[in-house]
Amino acid sequence: ALSEFPIDIWARIATRCLRRSSTGVLAGGDLAGSRALREAVAGYLGASRGVSCSADQVVIVSGTQQSLDLLARLLIAPADADVMEDPGFIWAVDAFRNAGAKIVPVSVDDRGLDPADGRRRCARPRAVYLTPAHQFALGTTLSLDRRFDLLRWAQATKTVLIEDDYDSEFRFTGRPAPAIKGLDEADSVFLLGTFNKVLFPALRLGYMVVPDAWMDRVLKLRFQTDRYPPAMSQMILASFI
Repeated sequence: ALSEFPIDIWARIATRCLRRSSTGVLAGGDLAGSRALREAVAGYLGASRGVSCSADQVVIVSGTQQSLDLLARLLIAPADADVMEDPGFIWAVDAFRNAGAKIVPVSVDDRGLDPADGRRRCARPRAVYLTPAHQFALGTTLSLDRRFDLLRWAQATKTVLIEDDYDSEFRFTGRPAPAIKGLDEADSVFLLGTFNKVLFPALRLGYMVVPDAWMDRVLKLRFQTDRYPPAMSQMILASFI
């Protein structure tokens, strides 16, 4: 509901940030994004999504689609198998198909993606992409037993899980189901989130929580594509949070 966004508060914060901005802010930015915003994201994820992470594990992006594009190019070699929900998010399919992935569709039922069906279709995929909090487009929530099943599968096969947490903030009742990333002891899950849905689409800011082993490679590819996210927008958003 864009008409409900507190634009007056946003404008006051933006004015204050502009007045206090330094030449350093105007000159450039951090590859991973604003430290203040990454700390705010880490705090939010710990309180709301059950994910214990630090600002050093967070990368600010323009939104989920940039996360998917970066990960597809980073993780996938031509003909690598990528397990995806069926039905699922077509723009995610496009991102991995553009990188040359062999898309392996896996069925979804009232408990979310079925890991047993996934293993039957592809024993050792390179990556598994899923929307566990609110499956796109059927709306189911991935059951707890399947979350642990997926994590065991990923650990045994060195598979990367890509958890798209695109709208977990929206609930009719109760607290959101904790993210798979919060259960991940093997550090094999990329968690993707966005501010563009909960605030407004034109903001163009989101985030990734990146496994430690992948951070340097993510930042290197980030530098080769768009250098860093816009510093001023991040300052405003961090203050707004």
